[in-house]
Amino acid sequence: MKNPNAHVFRYCPLCGQKNLMAANEKSFLCRACQFKFYLNAAAAGIAVIFNKKKELLVTRRKFHPAKDTLDLPGGFAEPGETMEGCIVREIKEELNLNIERLDYFCSIPNTYAYKGVTYPITDMAFFCVVGDFTGIRASDDISHFYFMDPARLDRQRFGLDSARRIIDRLQNQIPRATTE
Repeated sequence: MKNPNAHVFRYCPLCGQKNLMAANEKSFLCRACQFKFYLNAAAAGIAVIFNKKKELLVTRRKFHPAKDTLDLPGGFAEPGETMEGCIVREIKEELNLNIERLDYFCSIPNTYAYKGVTYPITDMAFFCVVGDFTGIRASDDISHFYFMDPARLDRQRFGLDSARRIIDRLQNQIPRATTE
């Protein structure tokens, strides 16, 4: 695998010289001071939230990447933050909702291209329970929100690969109607 950021990083963060080269798909080596710089995966949390009608809470992205496409709510973990804390914080910031309970669903390796840099990401999805939706409002990185039937979602309307893959997993878990 080729390093997707070989064209971006040129200067060594340690010595400052323009001698940084891609060593492999996730690291760089300074030819001047031999410092090795790693671009390790960041962690992001995704909330899978259903209302009482078993409709999935879907959001619309306000900013790039994938501006105006559908998404699932969530965001990046901050340094020192647990994934559970990340989900609780992000859902409060983005939707003004309080998570009462959350349970791990799955993880998805992903990339996130932003301003010319491709970041490796590990997205972790959690089923989340919200008791009261009365204060819900779109804020922060979200322009709109919707409650949708998960069986009828068109994965192509989701701008980020991890959301599409989570939708696939959800749809594969929905019991199919049988014809008898």
